Amino acid sequence: MNLKNYKYIFLDRDGIVNDVIIRDSIISSPRYLSEFKFRKDFLDFAKNIDKKYDFFLATNQPDIKRNLLKKDDLNEMHEKLKKLLVFKELFVCMHDDEDNCECRKPKPGMILKAMAKYNLKTDDCVMIGDSIKDIKAANSAGIDAFLLETNYNKHITFNNKIQSLTSLIK
Repeated sequence: MNLKNYKYIFLDRDGIVNDVIIRDSIISSPRYLSEFKFRKDFLDFAKNIDKKYDFFLATNQPDIKRNLLKKDDLNEMHEKLKKLLVFKELFVCMHDDEDNCECRKPKPGMILKAMAKYNLKTDDCVMIGDSIKDIKAANSAGIDAFLLETNYNKHITFNNKIQSLTSLIK
């Protein structure tokens, strides 16, 4: 499995780009810049990926709505990210589940918005995520997906599981 068949790569953020935070046994996003740490395999991936791809970020950040994350801190995290990898656009859903918006994964709104805005074909796109929400969003948008296996998602059965991001560029 690799990325050679694609032109556009959608990345989830937490668990793909940066480490997740475990709070009271619950997988969580960084809430402070001091908690925002890039995953080692993402750093290797960003350094070694062929620059022919266009990247998009598609991330749920409900801690904004919950008043647990400041927008300024989120923006600083994303500025750090953009120094490592060039993104065509960052799509961020700041809603919570009860908002029932179209952009919050597992709904495909962020992916579909990017596809419409940039006139992308489904066969040219792939999503890389670490949760079933990422996979469902990709499936609903009609694009392929890779699930990065982590210690917290081993229970998910999925054909396109990968052990590391760098395995996609070998």
